[in-house]
Amino acid sequence: MTQKVTAALAQWKTRHTALWQLIMYALVGCVASTIELASFAICNFLIFPSLHDRTVSIWLIVYNAEDGGMTAFLSHITSYTITQIFTFIAQRKATFKSVSKTSKSAIMYAVMIVLLYFLLLYLPTVIRAPLAGVVGEGYADMLTKLIAIFCTTLVQFPMSKWVIMR
Repeated sequence: MTQKVTAALAQWKTRHTALWQLIMYALVGCVASTIELASFAICNFLIFPSLHDRTVSIWLIVYNAEDGGMTAFLSHITSYTITQIFTFIAQRKATFKSVSKTSKSAIMYAVMIVLLYFLLLYLPTVIRAPLAGVVGEGYADMLTKLIAIFCTTLVQFPMSKWVIMR
């Protein structure tokens, strides 16, 4: 019976490659999101909390104490970097089974990630303070991070599938 199920699943995956990739992308993404939220929480609440009152200002990106200050800025960058390293390796092998050159894929992925960094660093400066007024400081940090994860997924799946990890 197990061989029949395995064969049927393999046949289904072959017929529905794009859908299977989306399912795998979501599963790996769930693991990546857990890693990102955990590393963000560790950074935000344990490693960098003393930097909360320090303002960071880089062009349009301004993190004052109301936005989480240097604590939020460093926590976002650190957790995102850790997660993207994991995601590149896992999605390339498990989801897309890419045979393209690793170096070329890594460079394109890095460019995409750097561009997304700016979105992810800007987004909390716009939405965190209003969210904090509604749900409180700690919940606003985590909710802002979840919204950022969702936004990056909307960009990363199509780019990874059709451009980076063909």
